[in-house]
Amino acid sequence: MGGAFCAALGMGLAVLAVLGRGGQGVTIATESVARVAFIFFWLAYTGGALAHLFGRRFESLARRRREFGLAFATALLVHLAFVAWLFHISFRPPVSDAVIFYFGIGALWTYALVLMSLPGLRERMGATWSLFSAAGIEYVALLFLRDFVLLPLQSGTRHPLYYLPFAVLSVAGPALRWSSLLLRHALPQKTL
Repeated sequence: MGGAFCAALGMGLAVLAVLGRGGQGVTIATESVARVAFIFFWLAYTGGALAHLFGRRFESLARRRREFGLAFATALLVHLAFVAWLFHISFRPPVSDAVIFYFGIGALWTYALVLMSLPGLRERMGATWSLFSAAGIEYVALLFLRDFVLLPLQSGTRHPLYYLPFAVLSVAGPALRWSSLLLRHALPQKTL
């Protein structure tokens, strides 16, 4: 978690050092910190699927899904601080109320997952934990897919390489998870 915090904060501060603390610098710093957070999210999101689909070399990644999720939540905290700063220095809100609403839901769900992932709480939730966790994780994945794939396609982008690696991962993540899920249900366990 400390490494995720330092990586996200370091990225944001490096962008500010180059571009300044004005609107453009803070906007790009905010976007850059979100990309750092996304890497931790993606590792948590796909760790189990990678291990299931590609075997033992990904088992350690699968075992650390919770740690990557906590790292994501920590990096997201840095991102939210940059978002707050962006709102503070802007004359008008930098994003619409709708964007605030659905990204707010994603942030709240992320921190609810952190809280509910504590062993005592998770056990009290029983089978509900799996549904709550899966719904929250898929919702956050959908937000990243929107940001890295749908928005650039709708509005066009002058910097496609800024989006391309994240767009590929945003599409590959659900594909890996769904492939793993389908494979689990299609084949008997002993043949995997």
